[in-house]
Amino acid sequence: MNLFAKAGTILIIVLAGWVFLPFIPPFIWALVMARVVQPIYVKTLRHCSAPIASLLMVALVTLAVLIPLSLLATKLVYEAARSYHLFGQWVTMNMSLQWVKSVVNRLPLPDTVHRLLSQYEFDEQSAVAYATEYGKMALDLLTTLARSAAMGAGGFLFAAVAFLVLFYFACKDGDNWYNRIIRAVPPRFGLESLFARMGTGASALFWGVAGTCLLQGITGGIVFLTLGLPSPFLAGSLMAICALLPVVGTSLVWLPVAVWLIITGAWGKSLVLIALGGGVIGIMDNITRPLLSKVGGGQMSVLTVTIGAIGGIAAYGLTGIIIGPLALEAFSWLLDYLGQTQAAEECNDK
Repeated sequence: MNLFAKAGTILIIVLAGWVFLPFIPPFIWALVMARVVQPIYVKTLRHCSAPIASLLMVALVTLAVLIPLSLLATKLVYEAARSYHLFGQWVTMNMSLQWVKSVVNRLPLPDTVHRLLSQYEFDEQSAVAYATEYGKMALDLLTTLARSAAMGAGGFLFAAVAFLVLFYFACKDGDNWYNRIIRAVPPRFGLESLFARMGTGASALFWGVAGTCLLQGITGGIVFLTLGLPSPFLAGSLMAICALLPVVGTSLVWLPVAVWLIITGAWGKSLVLIALGGGVIGIMDNITRPLLSKVGGGQMSVLTVTIGAIGGIAAYGLTGIIIGPLALEAFSWLLDYLGQTQAAEECNDK
């Protein structure tokens, strides 16, 4: 291939990539969901044509994923605003410096600490002024987030429609896309093994990680509801998100609430919450993740999922939950592939 042909090839790839750039997030989600529903799609193909089977998969994902997620997101925004309002009312009606001092005095602290704290005097007017200022900042932040969510509704609609269209063609023509790419790339690059590993990783990520986070969030919400704690839906949603983090995970949600219950004198509820949070919700990850990952046909390491999800979200937003772990899995594959290639070359030299 001469220089002109190479330049033309690069130009075509760049132009096509530039046009497709806005569709990358929904395309990635479409590929992952196509991999997840592949067993169902294959069984459906036995009874109808590929276009009909693909339309059935679109209907299945819409009813089972998109509509519930939309309803949950709306409910989550409402619960967050309601919780903020109720907390603000409680602070206004109950909290004062005298209340704070009485709570501190009840804490099981050493006498030295109590004597040290008693030496400090606080100006209640200044404290109220600071509280009012920070409350206004929090209200402005909440207003900004609500405005951003409203402005992002159009973007979400575009992404949802693009996802459904790409998902339909990923189901219908996925095998054709795969075969064309494999034929175009020389076998020495090992794309078949890379695609196989990415497919297994995507399924394991969806079933193992997302399934475990969902179960932990549901369990946490039920615990909050059973104990009569406020906003169980919001607490469960936050636990499902925090479950991505190793070690600490859901304790970032239930542990501060348990401490708050101790401060307010609800020792019984606090002990029950700590027992269920650490003894049930906390250990679910070690049990459900391996079991659910087997449904997807494989399992990704905790380090790959955690670092990949956190770094992916920071770099790419919500889609980074998928991009991050899969990127690290691809890097792991590259190390294995280069190691095997180097070993093969050494054997040939001998």
